[in-house]
Amino acid sequence: EDALRRDFTINSLFYNIRTNKVEDWTGRGLTDLIENRLIVTPVDPHETFHDDPLRVLRAIRFCVRLDFTLHGDIVAAAMSRRVHHSLHVKVSRERVGKELEGMLTGKHARPGRALNMIAELHLAGSVFAFPGSFPGDMGQVFGPVTGQILGVEYHGCCGKDGPEAVALAATHRARGWDESSALLALLPKIMESHVDEREMVLGQDSNPASPSVMNSRLLHVCAFILPFHNLTFPDAKGRECSVTTHMIKEALKWSLKDVQAVTKILQHADEMAEILSEIRSQSQEEGGAVQLSPPCRLRSGLLLRSLKEHWVTCLLTASALEMRSSQRRVEENSKSDVSPASAIDELPSRHFYRAIVSELDLDECWKVRPHLNGKEIIKELGLPKGPLVGLYIEDQTRWMLLNPKGSRDECMAHLVERKRDREQEVVEEGEDDNAVLDGQNAQNVGVANGDGKTSPANTDGSKHFSKKFRSDEQAEMTTN
Repeated sequence: EDALRRDFTINSLFYNIRTNKVEDWTGRGLTDLIENRLIVTPVDPHETFHDDPLRVLRAIRFCVRLDFTLHGDIVAAAMSRRVHHSLHVKVSRERVGKELEGMLTGKHARPGRALNMIAELHLAGSVFAFPGSFPGDMGQVFGPVTGQILGVEYHGCCGKDGPEAVALAATHRARGWDESSALLALLPKIMESHVDEREMVLGQDSNPASPSVMNSRLLHVCAFILPFHNLTFPDAKGRECSVTTHMIKEALKWSLKDVQAVTKILQHADEMAEILSEIRSQSQEEGGAVQLSPPCRLRSGLLLRSLKEHWVTCLLTASALEMRSSQRRVEENSKSDVSPASAIDELPSRHFYRAIVSELDLDECWKVRPHLNGKEIIKELGLPKGPLVGLYIEDQTRWMLLNPKGSRDECMAHLVERKRDREQEVVEEGEDDNAVLDGQNAQNVGVANGDGKTSPANTDGSKHFSKKFRSDEQAEMTTN
């Protein structure tokens, strides 16, 4: 009876310490383990998964780690709505997140295959649950989920939409998970190409440093939920929250460090993909030239300073996004001479990586110490404490990115010039505002004053009060 209540036949084997023998009470555990290499439940999988719905994810983990095959009955049960619903409402999100972690990391982990199986079994929506769709999360969502999935407007309000709206939203989400599988399919080639490029860059450098590396675990997760990164929903305070951030934070209960990393990567994926698209266009215009001009140093540097150690992971995530977009454009344009396969073969990410690490030397630019800290800027420029100091710190960052060999004095001269420019802008804006006020005052001559009488226009040639005030103020400043 105990053996039949276990999750899988390969886990229902017992070792008898008296006889020193393995006992197989299901009658097939050893065969499934050694000969068939098969994941099978001792009883009907619907019953096994109903007792503990997390077992369906455990089946995927064993299948991927051990390179086994799922039995057909398990596949059928895993795709049933009853199992999906049970996984959604009966299992704590911490257990779901921990089980997923076991698929993505550790010895013999194959995150791409694991996530692809989750998508094939239609379990993605239960693992990476949408806001408000699982117990304990209902009170966190105070409005509909809106945005775009693959360029199509999405609107979903869990539990409040009619049948047609619910069906339409489910269709859009299904298209998104299909796109997730397509993005995962690109990652092996992208990762292999990146490793080759990294080795080439390190081999060409006589004194190679250790450049930033990709995080395979985060890369696969980011690529998998990438189709939904433009969706948002309002929280209790009316703030727009990212759906993908909510998936990692609440649906998986992963660490704050992981939440921040995934959020940062997906926030910059579109910008990074745009740079890669520009590189692809340049390559096509120059007939596939190997030597291309490097990307904008300032733009790339600011992007890396925001992403920090996650920039390579973001680069490869964006590469998958850009390649899929390029592939769809080619497929939609039947007259194009470029095949979808050639669009996949071209990898602008290699050029960008080489430019950052070798040509522009921007890797770890976020670790470069500034020439002046906030206190020194306040002292040197005579600034008051406050947000204004942040503007000059940003000016310094931009200048240092554009002038990597510049000195402290040169940087200081640049900040002095920026201060002079800002003060001039304030003076010009003030003159424009005074001109507007003068016009308004001139129009208001003859209107009713405070005591109910009408103030006459100046007929003695004296200056209007606003001009007189400025003249007196200027005279006083001159005297002082």
